[in-house]
Amino acid sequence: MNIITFCTPVSVAPPKLWTISLYTNTMTKEYFFRSKVGILQLLDKRQSSLIPILGKRSGYESDYSKEVECEKVGFNWRTFGGDCSGNEEDEEDVFQSIKVIENCQSYIKFHILQTFDAGDHEVALCQVLGVSEWDDEANSIVDLQSDSIPQAKDEDVALYTGYLRKEGII
Repeated sequence: MNIITFCTPVSVAPPKLWTISLYTNTMTKEYFFRSKVGILQLLDKRQSSLIPILGKRSGYESDYSKEVECEKVGFNWRTFGGDCSGNEEDEEDVFQSIKVIENCQSYIKFHILQTFDAGDHEVALCQVLGVSEWDDEANSIVDLQSDSIPQAKDEDVALYTGYLRKEGII
């Protein structure tokens, strides 16, 4: 899991396409590019303490677990879906096995169509395969209609780069 600084929709008509930019030497980039699927999680302002944990440290560091560090500050991870067969060839099984942070504003499932070298980053052109959100009552992630446009449940509490700069976090 990593912090994505550069991510933007590039089309709204089907198929919905986004570009996602990842630093070249991260575990997140390696896994995302190898599996060809990923889940973008739009964090909440209450989760701003996760930025140094997810974005300033590497999953390659020995004796460091982003999951453990997130849990230490009160943010648990869970697998995105329920049971899966473990078949890494099955795209839906891969989605179901991806760990995500609870209580995010939204979860957007992506499939990589093409990648580009961008210097210290690599850019992935991705198709949106689904949008989900956290359901407080059910204490779980629920899928939204397939034609919904990815957005935060509450724009006032969604965590955006402008807020992080204003607060001196980045």
